[in-house]
Amino acid sequence: MIKECIPLLLENHELTPDQAKTTMKEIMSGEATSSQVAAFLIGLKKKQETADEVIALAQVMREFSRRIHPKIDGYLLDTCGTGGDRTKTFNVSTTAAFVIAAAGVPVAKHGNRSFTSKCGSADVLEQLGLNLNMEAELVERAIEEIGIGFMFAPNFHPATKNVASVRREIGVRTVFNILGPLTNPAGANAQLIGVYDSELLEPMCLAAHNLGAKSVMTVYGLDGVDEISMTGKTIIIRRQNGRVFRDEVEPEDLGFKRSTAEDVAGSDPEENARLTAKILSGHLGRNDPRVQMVLANAAAGLVLCEKAGDFREGVEIASKVVSDGKPFRTLHQLVEFSGGDTQRLKRMA
Repeated sequence: MIKECIPLLLENHELTPDQAKTTMKEIMSGEATSSQVAAFLIGLKKKQETADEVIALAQVMREFSRRIHPKIDGYLLDTCGTGGDRTKTFNVSTTAAFVIAAAGVPVAKHGNRSFTSKCGSADVLEQLGLNLNMEAELVERAIEEIGIGFMFAPNFHPATKNVASVRREIGVRTVFNILGPLTNPAGANAQLIGVYDSELLEPMCLAAHNLGAKSVMTVYGLDGVDEISMTGKTIIIRRQNGRVFRDEVEPEDLGFKRSTAEDVAGSDPEENARLTAKILSGHLGRNDPRVQMVLANAAAGLVLCEKAGDFREGVEIASKVVSDGKPFRTLHQLVEFSGGDTQRLKRMA
C-alpha cells in the first residue's frame, strides 16, 4: 500500500483512513523499505497532514505500542509537544511537567531524544540522572506513587525503530513529530500540546480529542515557539467539557515582562539539565525569564486539569511550589525510583 500512496501524496490527494492505516502497519512491521518510508514522510509533509490521516496513523501506532494503566482518579496529564520549533528554547515542557506534578496533578510524561534540535526531553532527563530504561511496571508505579513517570518512546514504541534512522537522515520535521503527543502509552486523558506551526493548532486539538483525551490544550507562540511564549503573543485552542475555546495570552497578562529569544534559549543536554535543576530547586528567582516561561507553561497544565481557575492563579500555584523546591524533590524521587544516578542530579543543582 505504501508504494501506491506515495504518488497520491505527491499529487496532493488525501489518504483514506484505510490507506493510512495499511501504510502505517507496513511501516511499523518493517515491511516498508527505508526509501519508501522516507518518500512517504516527505510526501505527507509536502501535502500537509489532515486530522483524519493523523488519527488513522496514531491508531495504528498505538496498536503496536506497549501500554501501561496507572490507577489514577481524575486527570492524568502529558506535556509532550511536537518539538521542532524555530527558536530552540530549553526544555520548557519537561521542566514544567515536574512543577505540575509537584502541584498535585499526576503526569505521564512521554518523550524521546532529539531528532531536529539540540536536546530532547530524554536527553535532558538522562543528564539529570534518570534511568531511561525503567521497566514499564515501574513507570506505572512511579506515576501512582510519585505523581510523575517518564516513558522513553523507543521502549514503549519498539516498532518505531524502523523509522528512527530515516528520521535522523532526512533531518526535517515529519508526521512522527505530530504522532508523539497522540500516542501516550499511559492513555493520558489530558494533553498540553505545544505545536511548531499555527496550522496544527486545531487539527492536533481535534485529533487528541477524537483519540479519547478528555481535556486538550494546543499552544503556539507567534514567535515560532511550541510553548506559551514569553516574547509575545501565544494562541491557544482548548477542548474541555464538550466546549471549544480559542484564546490568546501575552506575558503581561500573567504579570510578566516580555523577554527576548536569547533570554530563553536552550543549549546542549548538560547545560539544559543544569538549568532545569536550578529552576526546579527554586535557586533562580521569579524574575528570571526562564523561570517565568516554566511558570506560564505549568499554569497552562494546571488550568487544563482544573487545578487552577485561570492562568494567573496557575502561575501563583506554580510559583509557590517552585519557591519551596518541591519540583526538585519530585525529580529526585523519580531518579531514585528509576535506579538512576541521584549523585549526578545533586551535582546539577
